[in-house]
Amino acid sequence: MQDGKRIQKRYIWTQRAVGILVCAALCTVIASAQKSENKNEQARTWADLGVTSTHQTQLEALWELKRQKEIQSVKDLKTLNRFAKDSLVEDAEIQDTLDAFRAKRKEAQEQIEKIEEELLQTLPTQAQLHLTLFGILDNGVPRRITKSQTSKKTETTSEQRK
Repeated sequence: MQDGKRIQKRYIWTQRAVGILVCAALCTVIASAQKSENKNEQARTWADLGVTSTHQTQLEALWELKRQKEIQSVKDLKTLNRFAKDSLVEDAEIQDTLDAFRAKRKEAQEQIEKIEEELLQTLPTQAQLHLTLFGILDNGVPRRITKSQTSKKTETTSEQRK
């Protein structure tokens, strides 16, 4: 009877040892896969992409122009929103404001397109690829505008009341 218990204990310890070895082997495979993946994703610099200091200056100007366009658009939309809420504003004033808004938007977009065309003619292909992926050059995806903090607070307080 005791021999049977000893054999059973050895069998249990053997199973545990095999389980630990399998887990160690699996962790080793996962770690080596992650390590090889990290080697493929090395950081790239402007120099690696072939971007010169002149290009960098143009890219910074382009980014700033896009940022200013976005800020100005938000300000203009606030004005238009105020007009939409005010029933005493005359149609002529609204039309003038809309025309000015559209003209500014069109002018800013033309400036951006002009700078992008100049960059596309001189930038190396790899730089164009990465800058398009990052959204510095136009990629067709609209830029994200974050929600205001007040709407987030309102949503959480209404959920808490329920």
